[in-house]
Amino acid sequence: MKTKTAFAFLWLLYSPSHAAINWDIYEKGVVKAFKWTRSFPDDGSEPGGFDVHCRATGNFHAKMYRLSDLSFEPPSGLAPWHDGIEDFLGHLDYMGSWDGVDHKGQDREIVVMEWVDVPEPVRHWIEEQQSDEREDNKKKWYFGVFEKPKNEGEKIYTTVKPRPTTLPSPGANDPPAIADKDKIVVFPGAAAYEVLPLWVSKGSSCERALSNLEKYKPQAEDDSILAWVMDHSKPDRALGKRDIRFRVEALSVTETEEGKKTRLMWEKLHRTVRRNERKIQKEERMKMREDLKSGRGWKDEL
Repeated sequence: MKTKTAFAFLWLLYSPSHAAINWDIYEKGVVKAFKWTRSFPDDGSEPGGFDVHCRATGNFHAKMYRLSDLSFEPPSGLAPWHDGIEDFLGHLDYMGSWDGVDHKGQDREIVVMEWVDVPEPVRHWIEEQQSDEREDNKKKWYFGVFEKPKNEGEKIYTTVKPRPTTLPSPGANDPPAIADKDKIVVFPGAAAYEVLPLWVSKGSSCERALSNLEKYKPQAEDDSILAWVMDHSKPDRALGKRDIRFRVEALSVTETEEGKKTRLMWEKLHRTVRRNERKIQKEERMKMREDLKSGRGWKDEL
């Protein structure tokens, strides 16, 4: 078991949160880039080590596809957007599905939602990110927004251009803006974690707090925002269905003194595990070099 996975397993078993386990993590693995940790349980109880100031929850409808579905026609596939989605995914490393799970290859999953079903704060964040069209900034385009085909057989090759930051001048030749109902958004499930508090901020009792992404961190500490995809269904692929639902929960919290001690203990344990792993790897490399020098090691005579 790799260090990151082993540590995650220990954390789930022994941390105060007693979070539910997504077994796909251990069967499929997690992408290296996934940095988020789950800090509170799914039974509605308070997270250990934190004072909770407010809580917000939201349920969302979406569809989940695999990359192998790109060539098939809707509703079981995404053929009209095949080239556009491949181009969009090509500019960033795969971020993982829910909890960062990597199903690998053509089994990798992507989420598709109606643009109007995405909460307004999230839509604004996406458009703000994509207003900077410099090539190096496109690595931060975690969500691909696409127009729906107008006619049967029409292909969509590019993402929708973001809304202009200023109103067009009279007589401008720019095409009319695409209506929100005529757009979809495509993203790896793990992309949602980048702005998870925004999914449930609007209209909540802690809207102002949850809108402050500076306090939302991969691992909560001190005065922080916690958020997680608490539950997500799987599509009934045997019946050709792709519909899913997922539930997001976010909290505004302050870490207690006891909670801080526990967190620091786990961080120390993590550093110790990593340090020991690096030591073992170094010793194995040195032994391999010594074996090769002495002739004890295996050599390819070809």
